[in-house]
Amino acid sequence: MWVKRGLSVAILLLTLLTFSSCTQTPQSTKDTAARLTQYSDMPLSGEDVDIGSHDDAYGFHIVNRIAFTHPEGYQSKHVAHSYQTLKKDSQRTIYEKVIDACYCFSDEKVENKSTYRMRPVILSGTDYTGKEAEAAIIAVLDDHPEIFWMDYLFDLKTDTASGTTSLILRSLYTADQVVGMMKELDSALASFYREMPKELSEYEREVYVYKYIIDHCVYDDNIINNEQYEVEHPSLFNLYGVMVDHQAVCEGYAYGFDYLCSELGIDTVCICGTVEIEEEDAGVTDSLHLWNAVVLDDEWYMADVTWDDTDEEEELRDVFTYLNVTQKVMEQDHTLDKTYEQITDTEYERLECYINNFLPPSCTATDYCYYLHEGIRLSSPDVDALSKGFVQAAQKKSSALMVNVDSDTLTPQTLTQALFDGDQPYYQALEKANTALANAPLDAQADAVYYHYEDRDLIVFEMPYR
Repeated sequence: MWVKRGLSVAILLLTLLTFSSCTQTPQSTKDTAARLTQYSDMPLSGEDVDIGSHDDAYGFHIVNRIAFTHPEGYQSKHVAHSYQTLKKDSQRTIYEKVIDACYCFSDEKVENKSTYRMRPVILSGTDYTGKEAEAAIIAVLDDHPEIFWMDYLFDLKTDTASGTTSLILRSLYTADQVVGMMKELDSALASFYREMPKELSEYEREVYVYKYIIDHCVYDDNIINNEQYEVEHPSLFNLYGVMVDHQAVCEGYAYGFDYLCSELGIDTVCICGTVEIEEEDAGVTDSLHLWNAVVLDDEWYMADVTWDDTDEEEELRDVFTYLNVTQKVMEQDHTLDKTYEQITDTEYERLECYINNFLPPSCTATDYCYYLHEGIRLSSPDVDALSKGFVQAAQKKSSALMVNVDSDTLTPQTLTQALFDGDQPYYQALEKANTALANAPLDAQADAVYYHYEDRDLIVFEMPYR
């Protein structure tokens, strides 16, 4: 869950465009526009360049682009899905210019804000709208989670005299701060890749990333209904917050999952929408949310790291009911936003926050649904099948056994009742599993602890280790 963030796009008609104080005063707006857009001595993304910065002729601090540490043995798959869905050439032009400009920092703060001005993007023409500019900027953030410092807010200034439009970007941090944070992020990524087991399958890599984020990152609920806290902790929304601070909200979780999976050769996108949450005073309300879609064996699945990170002591760990589910399952409590292409100009003007759906794929596959893939299927209180499930879970040292109810006549509740009726097949299965396991690690006399997920046709038994 993340808090609504008010849309701030200032569209100003100016007779003369004045740039931030860190630039030299130009003789004419047209000359400055040409010089700024021709600036080209920054290193290209992906080159082996030391983290650091230098100044350009206009007083901007230029942070060198680097290739962050990459895991050996895997081909990264950073697919620019959001860029590919931009329909207008003007939007693609903005996207490409923003990539360059977001590495150019000013020391000047935005008036009455905690953010810093960045180098203007100069565009030919005066008919650009806030909607198309925002679509391009959010597309950049979607496709490039490693650009963790750029805010989605911007100013759009039109100079009718020169026939140009200036797009003023904002950084959440100074150039020096970004350089330091880049070093910390690179170190954290290197540590993550060193600890990761080698030669994992595509599915195993995805699960490893999912578990890592859940085990190492804490959802910071201090942000709920606290706009000032949000402003003071911008890293909660980005990759840095997940990998270095180990605190984030759903945006950070989704961007972190997207970046790590992409580095490990797994195609992903972010999905924007709303979820239903229950608040003490307000009851059930819709809250803005970000999650992911992921490709495994050329088929799309949905995954929500945030909603599987319960951080509740009474909940079992590693029971991921939102990992690789279908869109139909996800839509039981998640609602997808419209895409930029679908939303009308009138609807856009009424938005209270940005939207960033570009490619919400149809997710119908079930082969890699976590609780189906890792659990067992039961259509009756079958002692042998349940026993094998306990053995498999114990051998993996799992904290739980997931039982998928594969029956048109039974529900999780009625199947559970059948497992404890009569000769109590549940305890028979435990005793049989102990005969197949070394040192009989399961307590066949312990009270059963289980959870029902009726909307998933799922029962989760806590493994009764001695």
